[in-house]
Amino acid sequence: MITVTWTLATGETGTAELVGDAKWTFGRTVGGEEPHFVGVTDPRISRTALVVRDSGPGPVAFRGQRDNGVEVGVLDPLGAATWIVEGTAQNLTAEANRVLVRLDDEVVITVDVAFDERGTVVERQHAGA
Repeated sequence: MITVTWTLATGETGTAELVGDAKWTFGRTVGGEEPHFVGVTDPRISRTALVVRDSGPGPVAFRGQRDNGVEVGVLDPLGAATWIVEGTAQNLTAEANRVLVRLDDEVVITVDVAFDERGTVVERQHAGA
């Protein structure tokens, strides 16, 4: 299970537990959103600015955000960010499991992801064989 805890710049907070193929999404609200969706109305934020989902040994943070002055980054324990390129994902680790979305250098949302580490998909398949 993956636990996603988030805090918007407005102070609103929440938690979501992801099981199996479930994913958590932050983006611009357009209506008809799926479960585990946190939305804002700013038109500069893409509909799927940030998606957290399971992959291999742990979750990944996927950046669907178009540029528009928005940055998506994964923070290490010292607070240094690894900025995610549009259309790519960054693996989260036990040490680097905080993601932030900034708009014009102002943090819009901070996301903390907790999970139990396990082997890669291939390692798990071999262990079950």
